[in-house]
Amino acid sequence: MLAPGFRRRDEDLKLILSRNVKRTVRAVLALGIVTWLAYRIGVSTVLDHIARADIALLFAATLALAADGVLKAWNWQQLLDATVHDQSVRFLRVLRWHFAGGFLGAIVPSSASTDACRVYLGQKGLGGHALTCAASVVTVNGLGWFTGCALGIVGMGLLSLHSELPRLLGPAAVLFLFTLAVLPLLYALLAAKREALLSAVDRIAHRWPGLRKSIGKFVDALLVFEQAHVRFPTFLGISTLGLLAQSGMYALTAAAVGVDLPFGVWMVLAPLTRIVALIPISIADLGLIQAAHVSVLTLFDVPPAQSFAISTLFALQGLLVHATLGSTAFVWSSRAGKVATG
Repeated sequence: MLAPGFRRRDEDLKLILSRNVKRTVRAVLALGIVTWLAYRIGVSTVLDHIARADIALLFAATLALAADGVLKAWNWQQLLDATVHDQSVRFLRVLRWHFAGGFLGAIVPSSASTDACRVYLGQKGLGGHALTCAASVVTVNGLGWFTGCALGIVGMGLLSLHSELPRLLGPAAVLFLFTLAVLPLLYALLAAKREALLSAVDRIAHRWPGLRKSIGKFVDALLVFEQAHVRFPTFLGISTLGLLAQSGMYALTAAAVGVDLPFGVWMVLAPLTRIVALIPISIADLGLIQAAHVSVLTLFDVPPAQSFAISTLFALQGLLVHATLGSTAFVWSSRAGKVATG
């Protein structure tokens, strides 16, 4: 029989191998989707659309994407400042963590990994508060999903007014409405059943007395709008501005390759992209996201080559933001950490 130490190392090795296999499979799937689409559509045609794109419009689109990131960081900073009581949480610090986390997670095949990087940088910068950082990131994402789905419904309404909404987008409307109903319901249930949840944790995990305290802290941070009496409309307004900036980025990028669609299309595509990004079959926004974009845009009579070019430019703009603002923020955060510990 193996000694406990060897067994533990063997289990750790199996876990690492399992994670590497999963990441490799996801990368292969993402590459396979992009390669298949490019082959079916025609690589030369797609590259021709990208080469002829209007640089000024692409630059404006990249600025809109960066603005979306700034607004997300603003909401994150306000949440942290409301739940971290032993120190002041300055906006510039949170802005660094947000963009640096995006840089670290750019090539990891899941948006959840990017969020994990941001949580790590946040708790490291604050000297603790890992659960509070995690809960605040979850809350920012929840706000984004809720606001995005509301914006998507408005976009569909605008398209319907002009008889421009394809019937095949009906399932997206159901998904948006379901999310709009479920998220507030889950929040209300969590607020109402907080004590019952913690009591259940006590019964199940009585051998780990610290678990109840940790989960209680995480839940309280999630219930920031009730526990800390934070004004929800303010956060909702900032999140809405971020989604509108992202929608504007899509519209400007499409215009750069000669595609002119009603703004309602981009109001629908922005939340759909966030939902698709949760499925870990994309790397740096390349993979399943391109298939989703091409599928949606072709419903509005956009040729597949232009649809694929637009989606590829979306991904390249994200990489540009990560390579500039993200890398700068990462270096800045690393130097700030060394100064703090030095």
